[in-house]
Amino acid sequence: MLTSDVISILRKEIESAKTKGLSEVSLESLAKLVTVIEEESRRTPENVELQQANLEQFKSHLAAWQNNNQRDHESRLEMLRATIATAHLAIKSVLLINGGAAVAFLAFLGTAWSRFTGAAVKALLASSLEHFVIGVMCTGIGTVAAYLCQAGFGGDLGRHSQMIGEVMRWIALLVVVVSFWQFYLGCSTALQAFVSGG
Repeated sequence: MLTSDVISILRKEIESAKTKGLSEVSLESLAKLVTVIEEESRRTPENVELQQANLEQFKSHLAAWQNNNQRDHESRLEMLRATIATAHLAIKSVLLINGGAAVAFLAFLGTAWSRFTGAAVKALLASSLEHFVIGVMCTGIGTVAAYLCQAGFGGDLGRHSQMIGEVMRWIALLVVVVSFWQFYLGCSTALQAFVSGG
């Protein structure tokens, strides 16, 4: 196999991979490709038919290598989409839970405020509402963090995009967990107010 043939095939396959959306190649796949090229270059064909057969075999190995990389790329992309969809679902769920609790509790608080006369009970009811509101605010912060996470992993935030995306992912996760915890605290505080208010 001639070196010029190998180079032209490589250039053609790289351009083909770029047009299909591939932006990176695993080292294992690249090592396999180099091994195939080395084996092909050690064999010196004695005639044109053998050279053509080796070239076709090399093209076959190269196509298999490209298909494996494409499959890996699509798998990673699908996993990213599933992760993003799950994150959006978690944020929507916690917003619905805390927002619904805050609205329902506001409606209830109008009647409960005149019924419960103790200052300690009223403080507990106000604290419960405060937990629900903090949970809603945490959801908003989580949404911003999730957006910055996606922008970071998408490479839109400069040379430190990956690091920013990783940090924002953990911040978004933490804020959503805190929001769920605020809902729990709000319910617990309301229950405590009902028990102590009689």
